[in-house]
Amino acid sequence: MTERETHDCYIEQFPHQLPHRDEAKLRPCGHWACDPHTITYYGTGEESDIREGDYCMVCYEQALPGMCPDRVLRDAIHAQPE
Repeated sequence: MTERETHDCYIEQFPHQLPHRDEAKLRPCGHWACDPHTITYYGTGEESDIREGDYCMVCYEQALPGMCPDRVLRDAIHAQPE
C-alpha cells in the first residue's frame, strides 16, 4: 500500500479568515486548494468572458479584484509587492 501524498492549501501562505474543511486538490489555476478556498466564476452572461472557470481564492482575487469573499485574504493579496 502506498502512502497518499497530501498538499497544503495554497492560501495558507496568506493571512485568511475562512476555515479549511477539506483536503486540497489541484485546481485548473495550477494551485492546490481545498473546496472552501475555491471559487467558480461563471462570467457575466452577456458575452464570452475569458475569465470564466475555477480558481483558488488567490487567483480569483487577482483576476477579479475586490471579489474575493475573504476580506483578510483580499487585503493580504493586495499588500504583496508586485
